Amino acid sequence: MLTTEELIDAYVSDVARLLPRRQRRDVALELRALLRDELADSDDPVARLRAFGRPADVAARYGQPPIVVDQADTRRFVRLSVAGVLVIWLLGAVSATDVVDWYWTYGLPALWWPGFLVVAFGLGGWARRRWPARFVWRPRRSAAGRVVRSGRIAAFVFYVAGTVVLVNAAWLLDQLGAAPQAVQALTFDGEFAQFRGPLVLALLIATLVHHLVVTIHGRWRPVTRTVGMLLGLAICAVLTWVLFAGPVYLSPEADRTAKFWVAVIVAVSLVDLLIEAGRLLRHRVAGPMAPPLGAL
Repeated sequence: MLTTEELIDAYVSDVARLLPRRQRRDVALELRALLRDELADSDDPVARLRAFGRPADVAARYGQPPIVVDQADTRRFVRLSVAGVLVIWLLGAVSATDVVDWYWTYGLPALWWPGFLVVAFGLGGWARRRWPARFVWRPRRSAAGRVVRSGRIAAFVFYVAGTVVLVNAAWLLDQLGAAPQAVQALTFDGEFAQFRGPLVLALLIATLVHHLVVTIHGRWRPVTRTVGMLLGLAICAVLTWVLFAGPVYLSPEADRTAKFWVAVIVAVSLVDLLIEAGRLLRHRVAGPMAPPLGAL
């Protein structure tokens, strides 16, 4: 059985080894003197030491332990970690051949994303502590609800062009003199072109109209926010149906590639909708709404 002095030595040693070397000697002297006074008349020194705290907790009182993710960034770190892992898992669910393939290819490897965020947040926190003047808060005019028309107009032109190319890809390739195999690869499946394709196209056109209306207004309004969320939900539902209802293209390779990117769009859209829904709920009772994610 250890004597009281041996217990104090063991406890002080466990605390000191958790501290920077330059602090260890001074802290050990101070802590040893303190514990001798505390345990002088104790019948159960082990219980008194346990009540004093774990060595790691005591070491933290003597110095700020290294911080990987700042406390202020914890909520954002957890949110981004969960969202990123879910997106990778959803993409894997579409691409993997079976559960085992999904687990080894996407399920377990998806944990690289939280690790990457730990490094990124750690470097960000270190930079803020190293150069605090560069990260001081600077007031700026509130942009709540407003949009940048020039950016949205450019995005609208891009979306329209992309939609035209997407719908007429096979025809465009044929007009450009592409090989018949390439034209065949991007030819829509007959059933898709008859039922699912027109529905997807109608939703895309509705989204473009909604985008244009917000651009003309110059800011988000409650009704356009609501319509935007409903359109987003409808597109996610229809695109999910497209993923599992049958082929999109005649070519299996083109079909797999198209469905992979459709899964990406669905995953990102769902995360965006969840964030936007949470923001709407928070601001419904708290005051003016902040600009939605990705508002331009």
